[in-house]
Amino acid sequence: MPELRELRVESGHIEIGAALTLTEIERRLDGGVPLLAELFPQFASRLIRNGATLGGNLGTGSPIGDSAPVLLALDASLVLTDADGERVLPLADYFTGYRQSVRRPGELIRAVRVPLPLSPVTAFHKIAKRRFDDISSVAVAFALDIEDGLVRTARIGLGGVAATPIRSLATEAALEGKPWSARTAEAAARVLRGEGTPMSDHRASALYRSAMLGQSLLKLHAQTTEAVSS
Repeated sequence: MPELRELRVESGHIEIGAALTLTEIERRLDGGVPLLAELFPQFASRLIRNGATLGGNLGTGSPIGDSAPVLLALDASLVLTDADGERVLPLADYFTGYRQSVRRPGELIRAVRVPLPLSPVTAFHKIAKRRFDDISSVAVAFALDIEDGLVRTARIGLGGVAATPIRSLATEAALEGKPWSARTAEAAARVLRGEGTPMSDHRASALYRSAMLGQSLLKLHAQTTEAVSS
């Protein structure tokens, strides 16, 4: 269906067809969305990316699908369509429970919309037993706007710590309006460790998952500080 395989750059957003493979998206964007560019090499293997789609990854409603935390951090919306027409819904409002969503019977995900402009400070941290071709124990995506040393906006998407992918709203609030300093990062990391309802299973304990959440934010701060100082 060609209607599900379009990629368009509009004045206010990028629209990515739900049936484009990750490899096709990667090649056509060519690094134009750095957070997605960081996701792609960590998403399974090239063989899988040649067939996997954003529509499929989101449609399953899995709490550990790697694309959802990234798209949540990008503040993405979904274009849902059925015989009666289309509606646009923030991805943050899409998931309602474990493998459940607001999608109605007969409704398809037609496209994903990523708003522009993009936040300049981004990172995707996937914690898994193997670096590549493995299911995440925890996945964290960051998108921050930092101006004059202050965090103007923060968007953080989490996977593997709740029944659905979630936005880290409390941590975002702990960052916004604050200086991007070690003290702010440490305080926000403490908040981030308490986000979600992580569980223990064969991949990781709940305590480990919580610890990795906080560590991811400290890692982001260290990386951005090193980039500025160098």
